[in-house]
Amino acid sequence: MNGNEAKVEAFGAPDRRPPLERLVRRDDLDRTLTPFLGELFGGIDGMAVFDHEGVLFVQVGASPMQHWEQLPPEALAALRRGGSRKFGLGGHKYVVRPCFAGADRVGSFVVSMPGASSDSETSEPSGAHDNPKPDAEPSPLLVVTDALSGVLGAVLQAGFATWVTSEMHLAASESNHRALQQRNAELERAVAHLREVDQLKSNFLATVSHELRTPLTSIIGFSEMLAKGIAGPLNEEQTEYANTILERGEELLRLITQVLEMSKMEVGTMRLSLASVDLADIVGRAFSAASISADRARVHLVQELDSEIPRVVVDADKIQQVLINLISNAIKFNRPDGCVIVRAELAPMRRPFEEDFFGEETADALRVTVSDTGIGIPEDQLSRIFDAFYQVDSTSTRQHGGAGLGLSIVRKLIEAHGGEAWAESIIGAGTTFHFTLPIADA
Repeated sequence: MNGNEAKVEAFGAPDRRPPLERLVRRDDLDRTLTPFLGELFGGIDGMAVFDHEGVLFVQVGASPMQHWEQLPPEALAALRRGGSRKFGLGGHKYVVRPCFAGADRVGSFVVSMPGASSDSETSEPSGAHDNPKPDAEPSPLLVVTDALSGVLGAVLQAGFATWVTSEMHLAASESNHRALQQRNAELERAVAHLREVDQLKSNFLATVSHELRTPLTSIIGFSEMLAKGIAGPLNEEQTEYANTILERGEELLRLITQVLEMSKMEVGTMRLSLASVDLADIVGRAFSAASISADRARVHLVQELDSEIPRVVVDADKIQQVLINLISNAIKFNRPDGCVIVRAELAPMRRPFEEDFFGEETADALRVTVSDTGIGIPEDQLSRIFDAFYQVDSTSTRQHGGAGLGLSIVRKLIEAHGGEAWAESIIGAGTTFHFTLPIADA
């Protein structure tokens, strides 16, 4: 592999030869070279610098070479392909030399000096003058040309160092950008795959939960018949077995229902049947559903609802589920002889009150609270208790059961109604859950 091929492979481009304008500005080069022509080398009347294709880049001094296209073919060839030439033209002597930046030829320069030249000089390669005989004295033009070549080389080398640094930074930036784009594409594919897997999981859970409810309903129904003696009399021990089957079946049904509800919410198939309802009726049904577990835990259920509270626009079954979840949690983590209190009052939905026609402030929501006298929740965990499958203490799962979905379902159902759900707690004193519901228009 030659030097040019190595540079092509390094920079990833067919020709990364630095153009002269990237190495030095024309006016800077003119200012740098002019003193040498005027003060140091008074015999020189002009100098011109060309790029690697033979295009004039800058002309320094008072060179009469205004139409450089008229140069001899050998000189033009040296300008375009590199190499050194010495020739005479119109009473002037000229020397053509290549100029380099690093290992690349980036152009050529021509130096002119007054003086007659013989025909033999016109096409004579400068190599004959670059290596003179030991006793021969170098011509003044070659001495000056060598000095100018050194000055020009130093200027171009400084520009080349800057150009290389800039190109390295650019190549690194492009490489990093490509790597970042590739990484982003991989992450997007991974996210899309995870969403697809999550969708399949939710669909699977919804299907399985629905299929499990059908046989479980039969188990609960028959165990209830046995426990009540409808299918025939049972002794005390058999009745206890039947009641155990009934209780465990109902617990399992609640868990399956929670999983099914969560799956519907995740896949977006849950629908609300909104209607204007009396909140007291919903609270009464929720108390009835939770009364057995409350009696077993020796927890008192208390309802404190103002008779003047307005009706609410909700899906009654979904709000009943919210209350059952909250009341069941309050019973589960309460103390013996403790109590669970459900209250409701007018309150704003976390935004400023509006003024009615008479200039009085009016609320636009109903705030419901479910309070208990239980063990409480640490303050640093209150922000996470509404996350799906999260439980404050994993040991409570083995002691009290549950999958950690109840509160997540509560928040999603309330938010689906346009309300909010949050909690406040004091360790050892109990927890209060709040949620807001839109009230019906008068």
